[in-house]
Amino acid sequence: MEEITSAVRAVCITAAGICIIGHITEGTRLRSQAEFVYKLVFVAVVAGLIFNVKGKINFPDLSGFDRDEISFSTESYDNAVAEQTGKNISDILLSQLSAAGIKVDNIRTEVNISHDGSISINRVIISTAELEKAAGIIRSSLGQETEVVNGDS
Repeated sequence: MEEITSAVRAVCITAAGICIIGHITEGTRLRSQAEFVYKLVFVAVVAGLIFNVKGKINFPDLSGFDRDEISFSTESYDNAVAEQTGKNISDILLSQLSAAGIKVDNIRTEVNISHDGSISINRVIISTAELEKAAGIIRSSLGQETEVVNGDS
């Protein structure tokens, strides 16, 4: 702990010295040379402290962090992206159906996002009285192979 306090003290004293020299040489021809010299001194002090303290500091063991935790967060992220993508597609389909005059009670799009980033739409679940007309509009937007299912059943 004492090494750290002495390191902080040395950096503070060097920084204070730099400020004093900067104010003394302000407006003189020596300003740029003095600025260069005290930057070198500052770098030398910081580098000396780093190399001196580096061997004395014990870094914590980071092996306690498993890759399983990282993959869990990646899975959560992928699920959130798939859910948001499905919601965005549902919103676009809802606006298309509303523009066509079809009243929709509920619409949900199930999507899969593969590891290469491609999106596949598994199915669209829709609650409406005009299922066939809505299915035609959905298939014209997403492709004829899109499965459109009645959400009421």
